[in-house]
Amino acid sequence: MSRWPSSLLPIIPSGPSVVINYGKSGACLVDLRQQIDLWEVQNDDRCNCLFICCAGENDVGSGRTMEQISEAFRTLLDALFPTINQDERHESRMIFLGPKFEPWLTDDNASRKKYAKLNNELERVIREHHASDRITYVNCLTLFCKKETASEPGAVYGGRGIPDVQYFDSDCLHLNDAGYSVWKRIVESEIRCCALS
Repeated sequence: MSRWPSSLLPIIPSGPSVVINYGKSGACLVDLRQQIDLWEVQNDDRCNCLFICCAGENDVGSGRTMEQISEAFRTLLDALFPTINQDERHESRMIFLGPKFEPWLTDDNASRKKYAKLNNELERVIREHHASDRITYVNCLTLFCKKETASEPGAVYGGRGIPDVQYFDSDCLHLNDAGYSVWKRIVESEIRCCALS
């Protein structure tokens, strides 16, 4: 998220006048805890905030096990959403953008399966968390795949979902402005849903 262009950051209606990106290039889930600590030092940690997060892909790439990733994710959620009697930040919300198939994965079915497993694991951890009603998980696995392949049987586990290069930088890894525009629309839609609930 450190690459998210400031001109494409989500607009939060009647929200803060300033949106701050605490993204860190190459971050893993354990690194997000440090970002939370930085945020708490710079802000009133009792405020009701909306956290937009994306992580996990670098965890898979660095060789962490699903158990290690799950534990790091639980620790992150516990830091953001302590039990009510420990913290007044009980109205804060999170939108978590899950892993996405990227063009470099097209011929790497083993890594694609790890991303799919990661996606399922992150969703499970959220479902089981005490603050699950305040956390929205956005399944992005096939979000940036070519439309004709994204919903095809076998798109996720069979390698049939083909990432569309129009959403990615030339490195075939990071999103470009078109990709961030998609995320912006999705996040803004989820923000509207949160406001109605």
